[in-house]
Amino acid sequence: MVKRNYDRSIELNCPTCGCTQFEHEGEDYDSAKSIKCASCQLEFSKDDIIEGNSENISKHAEEISQEVFEDLQKQMKNIFKGNNFIKVK
Repeated sequence: MVKRNYDRSIELNCPTCGCTQFEHEGEDYDSAKSIKCASCQLEFSKDDIIEGNSENISKHAEEISQEVFEDLQKQMKNIFKGNNFIKVK
């Protein structure tokens, strides 16, 4: 069985200046009501940051789904290896 870690850490950029450093009040980003760019000082909601980085997030999601598909395909080939009735392409 193929065991691969599919977790990703995606670096988010400020939609305005592209900076990757943010400031927030609270313990972590999840509890913050707003996030401020450390460079341009503009404040955003978490939804705005996610929307501004949606292309980057989608690209990573596609990469992960491709890895999962390839790993499942390898597993299926190994499961049915030597079986004369089932062939996996």
